[in-house]
Amino acid sequence: MTADISGADVVSGFDWRYVEQFLIAIFMTSLTVLTHYTAMSGVRLYFRQFWATRGGRRTRLQVMVGIAGIMMAAHFVEVVLWASMYYFRGILPSPVSAMYFSIASYSTMGESGFSLPQHWQGLGGFESMNAMLMFGWSTAMLAAVVMKMHNLDE
Repeated sequence: MTADISGADVVSGFDWRYVEQFLIAIFMTSLTVLTHYTAMSGVRLYFRQFWATRGGRRTRLQVMVGIAGIMMAAHFVEVVLWASMYYFRGILPSPVSAMYFSIASYSTMGESGFSLPQHWQGLGGFESMNAMLMFGWSTAMLAAVVMKMHNLDE
């Protein structure tokens, strides 16, 4: 038995719109993981190059600021990826609204003043879940860098 309840396709009590949203979220998560992997590889290279240069070590502050900059750039690109999806799929009407909604969802702030159409309301939550994974990865990398700096000092 198929019925239409509030614009959702429901078959035997199952709401199929979340399957579509989940598949989009998996695709977007794959893109952000690839982006983050590239950035974290950049962090490793940056750390190796600038922490133990032949001419003398950079200060901890210089190294940490550079690493934080790489990570912020990665998170920004990831927000832009999600915003692009919202805009190009026609989920949000303008690049500005898509970007602002994405920043609010990605940062888990949650209140952007924009809301997704009813059919797409789960995507903001999927973006937040994705962002928590990426922030956790960045945090783990920062912790590893700090531990490595301390170990190199000993």
